[in-house]
Amino acid sequence: MPPSTTVSMREIAEVAGVSVSTVSLALRNSPKISDERRDAILKLVKEMGYRTDPRISELMVHLRVARADRAPSNIAFVIPELTREQVQHYPPILGMLEGVRNIAKNVGFGVDVFYLVELGMNARRLRSILVARGIRGVIFAPFASGVAKIDFDLTGFSAATAGYSILSPRMHRACPDYLQMMDELLETATNLGHRRLGLVMTYNEGGIGHKLFTSSFLYYQSKIPPGDRIPILPKPQISHEHLRAWVKKYDPDVIISAASVYHLLREIGVRIPEDVCFASIDRSEPPTDAAGVDHRYPLVGEEAFQLVISQLNLNLTGEPDDPKVVMADSHQREGYTLISPNARPARRKKSPHTSKKSKHPEFLGFLQ
Repeated sequence: MPPSTTVSMREIAEVAGVSVSTVSLALRNSPKISDERRDAILKLVKEMGYRTDPRISELMVHLRVARADRAPSNIAFVIPELTREQVQHYPPILGMLEGVRNIAKNVGFGVDVFYLVELGMNARRLRSILVARGIRGVIFAPFASGVAKIDFDLTGFSAATAGYSILSPRMHRACPDYLQMMDELLETATNLGHRRLGLVMTYNEGGIGHKLFTSSFLYYQSKIPPGDRIPILPKPQISHEHLRAWVKKYDPDVIISAASVYHLLREIGVRIPEDVCFASIDRSEPPTDAAGVDHRYPLVGEEAFQLVISQLNLNLTGEPDDPKVVMADSHQREGYTLISPNARPARRKKSPHTSKKSKHPEFLGFLQ
């Protein structure tokens, strides 16, 4: 006996020149398509030997009925460290929340935002509120100040987090692709003709973002002549005095750092890009037209939302045994602060004590 083959609705749709959904409507005798088209598709179904799976048919009927009666659902977006006012000055979380709200609206979910630092709010009380409201899906925003833990019992909840900062409880997470961003940034700078690249690291030591950015930079340094390698200036040493001495001693072509260091450089009289080029490790912070890496925070928020929804659909709750990490497609972006050495005006000596006011507003958020 020859082996049996299973004909799919997709194959029928390809032969009939219609969509899979149209084939599905014909099989259900739906009035949404014409009698002529339905009869033609059903004839083709018979000729190709298509057979419906009774288990799938039963499941789809159940889902259609349940969907019609289902009340709107909400997802909780929990901000663990910042107040409502502080969040307005912190672009990463604003971007993530924007992404969550956009995708939630498209699929019929609402988003309830909770601020753990508000008066009387803690993890235990938050859990009680979520249970009372029937909210089973939770997205935890990252800590702004670095890595930390949240004392929250995930039993009965489908949860995910954005970024690497929350160490506990275990959750699936959506993150910017730090390695990809730094690799592209270094490649762009070297392709422009720069040789001496310096990194001023504003992330707290030990965090995943710190490790990934630093790993990419150190690997790059291992591939260049020793004379072009510039020691990383760590976060504890970031000050007007140390930054001025570091720039004077190592004379970098390009400084890679956060917006806070951009403003420090301007304050000590360094002209950008005339004296030194600059690349931001997070261009969501002003000046947003600087060259640097785009973390694509809205996309990170969307991916975190999808991690929660997939768990809800499969009725998976609690801490996962094997947490997954989804990388958002993040990239380096061009900007006025990073140009070719040949396009830069001749550098001139300037007093290290001269200060020039930046035309860009000072970032009011937090160093990560």
